[in-house]
Amino acid sequence: METKTLNIPPEVKREIEEFTAEVERLNRGKVDVEDFKRFRLQQGIYGQRQDDVQMVRTKLSTGRMTTDQLLCLSDFADRYSNGILHVTTRQDFQFHFVKLEDVSKGLQDLADYGLTTREACGNTVRNVTACHKAGTCKEEIFDVAPYGKAVTNYLIRHAVTQNLPRKFKISFGGCSGCGLAPIHDIGLNAQIRNKDGKEIRGFKVLIGGGLGSFPHGAKPLTDFISEENLLRMCEAIVQVFDKYGDKKNRNKARFKYVLDKLGLKKIKELYEEEFAALANQTFPPIEIPKQEFIPQKLEFKINNEFNSDPEFQTWKNRNTCEQRQSGYFNVQIKLALGDITSDKARTVAKMASNLGGGIIVNTVNQNMMIPWVKNNALSTFYAELQKIGLHKAGTEEIRDITCCPGSETCNLGITASRGLVEHLNEEMENGFPHSKELDHISIKASGCPNSCGQHHIASIGFHGGAKKLNGVLAPHYEILLGGRIDEDKVIFGTSVIKIPAKNAPQATRQVIDSFKNEKLANESFGEFFDRKGKDFFRELLNPLRELPQLEEAPHSYIDFGSKEKFSLEDRGQGECAGAVTDMITDRLAEAERAHFQSKLALEKEDYSQAMDHAKRSTVASARALLVTEGMDFNDDLECIRKFHSLIIDMEIVSGKFTEMGERYEKENSTANKDIVSWWVQNCGELAEECRDVNNKMQSDKSLRIRVGGDDKKSSSGQSFQKIDLRGVKCPFNYVKTKLKLETMLSGDHLEALLDLGEPEKNVPKSIKNDGHEVLSMEKVNGHFKIVIKKA
Repeated sequence: METKTLNIPPEVKREIEEFTAEVERLNRGKVDVEDFKRFRLQQGIYGQRQDDVQMVRTKLSTGRMTTDQLLCLSDFADRYSNGILHVTTRQDFQFHFVKLEDVSKGLQDLADYGLTTREACGNTVRNVTACHKAGTCKEEIFDVAPYGKAVTNYLIRHAVTQNLPRKFKISFGGCSGCGLAPIHDIGLNAQIRNKDGKEIRGFKVLIGGGLGSFPHGAKPLTDFISEENLLRMCEAIVQVFDKYGDKKNRNKARFKYVLDKLGLKKIKELYEEEFAALANQTFPPIEIPKQEFIPQKLEFKINNEFNSDPEFQTWKNRNTCEQRQSGYFNVQIKLALGDITSDKARTVAKMASNLGGGIIVNTVNQNMMIPWVKNNALSTFYAELQKIGLHKAGTEEIRDITCCPGSETCNLGITASRGLVEHLNEEMENGFPHSKELDHISIKASGCPNSCGQHHIASIGFHGGAKKLNGVLAPHYEILLGGRIDEDKVIFGTSVIKIPAKNAPQATRQVIDSFKNEKLANESFGEFFDRKGKDFFRELLNPLRELPQLEEAPHSYIDFGSKEKFSLEDRGQGECAGAVTDMITDRLAEAERAHFQSKLALEKEDYSQAMDHAKRSTVASARALLVTEGMDFNDDLECIRKFHSLIIDMEIVSGKFTEMGERYEKENSTANKDIVSWWVQNCGELAEECRDVNNKMQSDKSLRIRVGGDDKKSSSGQSFQKIDLRGVKCPFNYVKTKLKLETMLSGDHLEALLDLGEPEKNVPKSIKNDGHEVLSMEKVNGHFKIVIKKA
């Protein structure tokens, strides 16, 4: 590397100095851990599942970098991380296992080369993405990359983006679908209008899209916003989000929920108000290169040894794409799991410099692309890739599988999605029959329902979950089929079935075989799924729901890539999501999805489907709160009965839902419109109330904490925590106390506040029976206080 940023902007220097000072404050105990968490997230520093290490995420606008920047990032991986650069679906890099004390120096190293992590995490505008072929695509209307960079530069550190209700995502597309506009808070697609004989550049704008556990397709804001009003439009929409987003209930805080609540018409009105209010504001000009970039004359040795090699020809056909600039090609490098080692990244940087235009682009499919490679250099390029083992064919097709980090490092991960995808990759490369008719099929996997692996838009999508089989907790995947997206609309995959993780590869094979054997001529997988329907695939995969007994096949209960017993014990809180996404929220999300499907079916007057979805929603809500009792049921009727006795009777949720339990056995899918309408309404209200109960119980943001309190240190150094159980009836107050104690260390103290009467008698006795020590008991201000020492 030769060129450094000679003059680091003063605001960047100041931020690095502030980060260094905050780390020192944290070490001295002068800053609250939660306050520091919010601070570091805004700097792109994210906690991991493992203690005492961080994930550092860069912010690479539209995924573009120079060779020197890639070399800098490679050095960062060696000095501070584990030597691996991980490409994300937002075209960033992530570095794992970084020690907090190393972060400040690492940020300085990045800043030296014009790189930043600022606002790559947290409740900010995340990395602005764009089609990786922008500027070189034959089909693009114009190059959108400079506009993505302009939006990034304008909104980063902007006052309105520093404390948004939740994260906010923006994308640009220049042609027919690479920008993924329908799943973004603001999705922009290039347009050209003629005005007075002059071409005016601009964008079609979609708003309010997003994935997560409850995906929404974006809706149209305008068919055309001129380039001169681009920044003004973006700020106006962000202002609407900041003012009307829910900053209290972060589970409903994304912009898609604001759009749902207020409606498109009202959002447009609010946007017009904000847009008008910015009329007199001066916006920085968007810098568009006056001359198209063409690499200087490249000198390289032509290597023709692979020209007759069928593997090279396959690679050339599947990993390269002719640019609109004659004689040049975009070359994609397939990265398994989105990972590349630092040494290989340095080789790629050298190749970009010697054989391309000195530019590298991360793609949303977790690969890397080098543009400006001449046709007669492709064989040489392939030879260099072969030396480092990155010459595998198959980008942007069925073998190019997307996944999130999963439980390997992510606090929210339930399953090891990387382990599953690694297994699928091995099958794809070894014996899996390939054909052109399968190329359009996409496979994506997430380790939890939050869709960081974008499973909702995959032909075949997986999201992690957990379920007991034969009395043993086992990793599972929900399978979604039929998802697809273009630049105007998205069809989210339909949840078909939940199966054990170890059966997911077999399910993949069966689904693909079914498509190959039964598809019509020129029928896509999405069309095939629409024609065959959910029930067909559910019946096809139903035998895969079971596992042998533990004694017969113990490996079946262990997650991919692990040798340990499957557990959720080390699963922590999600920092950006703001609330735990665990088994409870997984089931609540299932309840909400089923309720939404019941509403759609009711609107179509499909009463049988509406009733089935409504009952499924009811069961999912019941299963969610029964987790607090340590219970799980495969039998829906038994689940409803236990929910009635332990949750409704205990007044954890409203007594009005008693009727649902009574009617559950009597009313079926042959019910009339009035009965079905009642079920649709009540299952929705139950899901909402269960979500509210969980939010209240999860104030400590821990898997087992059901109600929260303040943490502080006692004089003797043990952790001293509080739990407020006033208003909680027996035996639920005891269960909550017990669950709270399970999150604490031996010798820690817990202060519990109880109602007078039955609770003051029962809870201390039960706690003593569990082996804990009751240090004190007293009546205070009309309630009962006990202090417990954890055994």
